[in-house]
Amino acid sequence: MRTNGIAASFFCTILAASSALAQTVGIGSSNPGSITHSISSALAKVMVEKLGLQARVQPHSGQSSFVPAVNAGEEDFGVANAGEFHDGITGTGIYTGQKLSNLRAVAVLMPIKVAFFVPKNSPIKTMQDLKGKRFPGGWTSQKTVDLTVRGLLANANMSYADVKVVPVPNVVRGADDFIQGKVDTFYFALGAGKVREAASKVGGLRALAADPSPEAVARIRKDQPVAYVMLAKPSPANFGIDGPTHVVAFDFVLLTNAKQSEDRIYELTKALRGAKKSFIASFKPLGFNFDPNGMAKVLPGGEYHPGAIKYFKEIGAWPPKN
Repeated sequence: MRTNGIAASFFCTILAASSALAQTVGIGSSNPGSITHSISSALAKVMVEKLGLQARVQPHSGQSSFVPAVNAGEEDFGVANAGEFHDGITGTGIYTGQKLSNLRAVAVLMPIKVAFFVPKNSPIKTMQDLKGKRFPGGWTSQKTVDLTVRGLLANANMSYADVKVVPVPNVVRGADDFIQGKVDTFYFALGAGKVREAASKVGGLRALAADPSPEAVARIRKDQPVAYVMLAKPSPANFGIDGPTHVVAFDFVLLTNAKQSEDRIYELTKALRGAKKSFIASFKPLGFNFDPNGMAKVLPGGEYHPGAIKYFKEIGAWPPKN
């Protein structure tokens, strides 16, 4: 009987271990073709290979859909821009009256560089040339995009009143409308698969430059406080950039829920720091832009998960120095 008891105990231990290894976690993302979906797929690969988790990418209509799901524990993780995180955790901006107090940051993943694109042979050379043109707007399922687009227009001393707004719910629809000739430009992240798709349909693309002057950057930040301007150069990670071009950028952050275990987030943060080669293989824009030494940054209004903080302290990256 004692032998049977030991065997049963051993069997239960094996079952428990197998269950832990096979545990499924969800990563909220925008629709396929979006940069959050591509990043999430690369993260899922690391979670499977390094942590033994069964990670599943769960597409939503936009960040404004899956970020509240992460806060509620309906998704385990989500990749969102720092502006979405700021507004959610503080209950301001697009989340006024809807404070997402359970959101926590795991790590900064990369700067997301965004721009408006036009066909490569288009007579539209600057943002100002978009005056009177058909322009995507509305962004009902990606409210933070609306703020960024308003900022981009303000950067050029423009507003929605200067263009002919064609309503779209999200960036993927905006790109599809551009491909179909319904709008004259579209907004997207550099390096996203949808940008390459659009380029193949219209004979190439060109990104419209942002104004890097302090006054123009200040105008952006009235709408998108976490935005900055950086110089993008032609590279596989910057598809659509045919020469040095100033673009608007903000950080993309891996988010989780405050109730996630400290051990899991510690191990995940540790795995991410060693994942640059995996990221390059899975999604070059993430791999080339991911800085293992820049995972801990000051995020206005935001708070990191204790598991991530524990790891950052171990490697001397806490508190953030920037």
